Amino acid sequence: MIFDYKLVILINSSAMKIYLLVISFVFTISQVTWSQSRSERKALKIEAETKAYQDVKSLLDSGAFFFNADWVYPRISSQINLVDNPGIIRFKSTDSVKVHLPYFGVIRIGGGFDQSTAIQHNGAIADYKIEHNDKKRSSMVTFTAKSPSETYDISMTVFSNGSTSIFVNSTKRDGIRYRGVITLLEETSLTKS
Repeated sequence: MIFDYKLVILINSSAMKIYLLVISFVFTISQVTWSQSRSERKALKIEAETKAYQDVKSLLDSGAFFFNADWVYPRISSQINLVDNPGIIRFKSTDSVKVHLPYFGVIRIGGGFDQSTAIQHNGAIADYKIEHNDKKRSSMVTFTAKSPSETYDISMTVFSNGSTSIFVNSTKRDGIRYRGVITLLEETSLTKS
C-alpha cells in the first residue's frame, strides 16, 4: 500500500511538472505575440498621426479653411459651450478672413448703444504667418485683423487631429481663448454664410 501511494505521488508530480511546463510555454508564446502586436499597433498609430498631421499642414497651407468654435474660455468665468451660439473663422485665402466669435468678458472701451459685443471682422488681414512644428505635430497660425475701431491679434494652435486652440488679444478687450476644430471650407455648409 505504501508502494502504491509513492507511485501515485510520483505520477502526480511528473504530470504536474509537464502541466506547468506546458502552461509556461503557452504563456511565453502569447507574451511574445502580444508584444509584437503591441509594437505594431504603436507603429500604426504613429503612422496614422503622421498622415493626419500632413493633411492638416496641407489644409493650412492651402489658405482656405474653416474654424468652428465649440468652447470659449473667458478670464472672468469658467468655460462656456457654444453649441447654441457658434463662433467661426473662415479663411477664403491667406489675406482675407471672416471672424465672428461670441465674446464673454470685459470691454474696456465701449462702442455704442445696441452694438454687438461679438468679435467681428470681415475683410483683409495683415501679418499672416504659419509655422509648422513637425516634432510636436502642431502648427501655429498668427494674423492681425484691423477694423476701424479695434485691432485683433489672433493666434491659432492647430494639432494633428484638427483640434484647434485660439487666443484673441484685442486693443479694447480682455484676451479670450476658444477651442474647436478646423475643416475644409466646403464641409461647413451648416454654419457657413
